[in-house]
Amino acid sequence: MINKAIERKLEHCDALDVSPFYVGKGKYHLPANFFKEDVDYCDAKKGCWIWSIGRRHSDGQIVASVWSDLYQHQEYDCIWLR
Repeated sequence: MINKAIERKLEHCDALDVSPFYVGKGKYHLPANFFKEDVDYCDAKKGCWIWSIGRRHSDGQIVASVWSDLYQHQEYDCIWLR
């Protein structure tokens, strides 16, 4: 793995890998029971951090993003921000 910070956090269980939930364009649809507070989120395959997670108002879907675009977004409640 190129990103050593991600590698260390995953080894110490301080981060969760969202790569299996990738849906495209920097977005991930997380299962409701996957979300936890007090950890970082990353895509270990791509070597990138997740910067925001929000719950979509229309259907309750939890969406993670590689950008902070879910913060103060009118269609989401931001539930996590890096």
